[in-house]
Amino acid sequence: MPYGIKLREIRKKLGMTLEDISQKTGFTKSFISQIENGKNSPSIASLKKICFALGTTISELFEDERNIVNVFEPGEYKVFKNKSISMSFIASKLVNRKLEPMLIELDPYGETGSEYYQHVGEEFGYVIEGEICVVIGADEYHLPAGHSIYFSSNMPHKIRNRTDKPAVALWVDTPPTF
Repeated sequence: MPYGIKLREIRKKLGMTLEDISQKTGFTKSFISQIENGKNSPSIASLKKICFALGTTISELFEDERNIVNVFEPGEYKVFKNKSISMSFIASKLVNRKLEPMLIELDPYGETGSEYYQHVGEEFGYVIEGEICVVIGADEYHLPAGHSIYFSSNMPHKIRNRTDKPAVALWVDTPPTF
């Protein structure tokens, strides 16, 4: 599908008009319409500005549109282990993924490390078994099984198990950082 048509589809799906995009970008409605109809080829800078107004990226306009399904088996996971934690990267064989799903297993009193992590993106965690403590800056969030957390990963953070029982959590980072 040509990128102009894709831009129009995204705009309409968002319920936005040409006027809305015009106001956000400073481009005329005519210019935007010409791009959507394949009658004008914008500069990269202009296309980037339109994509930003639509909450998308240039690369997403040119992604392969096939419906792709990937199934992963436990033997394919890449596993990192140290003395108190095991992290299974459960989709690591998939190239160009937008998420980094992990299965984190913490031994009693284990933690992701003595240092805090901080990076661009977002994280989501769901506790499957046991209880974990997510430390974000000076705040601690105690999460028993069945509870979840979602946060901006630009804040210093780490994960701990402060109990005498093992803990397991499904963790998802975006963008992939490992």
